[in-house]
Amino acid sequence: MATLSMILGLAGGLCGILGMLTFLGVLPTFIPLEEAIGPYLATTIFWWGLAGLLLLGSIAVSVTQRRSPYD
Repeated sequence: MATLSMILGLAGGLCGILGMLTFLGVLPTFIPLEEAIGPYLATTIFWWGLAGLLLLGSIAVSVTQRRSPYD
């Protein structure tokens, strides 16, 4: 379970970095929402949302693997 937590945490961090690089215009966009909010912002929101979910999953896995002191 510790390995899964580490993998989810690293993937979440990588998604956060990809979101920042997309926001700065270094990486191309892949979500065509030019009418609503713009493709860069839509793709950045996607990457940051995915990063948040993965980081929360990492926290949830790491909390559930702790043993009770009464075991």
